[in-house]
Amino acid sequence: MKTIANKCSLQVTFSKHRTGVFKKASELATLCGVDLAVIMFSPNNHVYSFGSPNVDSVIQRYTTEGPPPLFTQDLNEAPCTMDEGELQAHLNCLSNQIDAEKQRVEDLNHLLMAAKDHIWWDVPIESMSNAQLEKYHKMLKEIKLKHMRHTHGE
Repeated sequence: MKTIANKCSLQVTFSKHRTGVFKKASELATLCGVDLAVIMFSPNNHVYSFGSPNVDSVIQRYTTEGPPPLFTQDLNEAPCTMDEGELQAHLNCLSNQIDAEKQRVEDLNHLLMAAKDHIWWDVPIESMSNAQLEKYHKMLKEIKLKHMRHTHGE
């Protein structure tokens, strides 16, 4: 990894990654219930900041009270800094992630079942229909023929 020399590319990259950093900071604050502040200076010396609940309160708290204790004894005592709209948006996001994971599990189960269907020689012949038995017999003949060709060099 190296510094980007082209000023235009540098600014574009900074802008894209800045929003990603702020999004991750927001997720961290939400998921862990922490107060945080992120301050960035752009390549053009513009200041960008993000805070939860806000940058000023986090800085004020840190400078006057010092760093907060590492753990709260009871999570129910931890103050909720999100309003109802933010909580609903976060809930919707988590719900969408759960739905996506459920769909992924379903898709993987379908792939697994399809793969099991391709292992035709593991199916007990007692459970096969006449059509399946005929197909099974045909496949065994093909395997025998291929084996004979291979061993006899044909």
